[in-house]
Amino acid sequence: MSKYSEFLKGIKESQINKFFGEVSHTSNKHFKFNHVINDDEIILITNNVRFIKDNPVLVIDNNKVVYLKDWNVLEIHNFKYGLYAYAVKLNRKYWKEYTFKEEFDDVYFKEADTFDSLKAVAETQNDTEIALGWGKVDGPR
Repeated sequence: MSKYSEFLKGIKESQINKFFGEVSHTSNKHFKFNHVINDDEIILITNNVRFIKDNPVLVIDNNKVVYLKDWNVLEIHNFKYGLYAYAVKLNRKYWKEYTFKEEFDDVYFKEADTFDSLKAVAETQNDTEIALGWGKVDGPR
């Protein structure tokens, strides 16, 4: 392996660890991480991220969102399984719901998500492997 490719691998590893925290590699291309950091912080894999005026939001109900910071959202993908989603870091301390006048066209919720309901979802995702091919993609969504 060349020094340049080792350098790039080191950068990618540090970016992965910065966002996901401690990861365990299951292969050269996949890793797992703890989705529940503590009682007030989680990392959720979801497709419910939208961009409103270039600001990322997490859709939690038919007309409700939680605004996110761009460094709390990471686009991930796994071409093998057709997964195009987002990893979203959520903190209970910054959970603030905003209600829109109209409902979103492409979502339907029976009941609104809460931080605790999403924490339960994050716990079920702990055994999910994430591919190292993360970041911006131009593939189908």
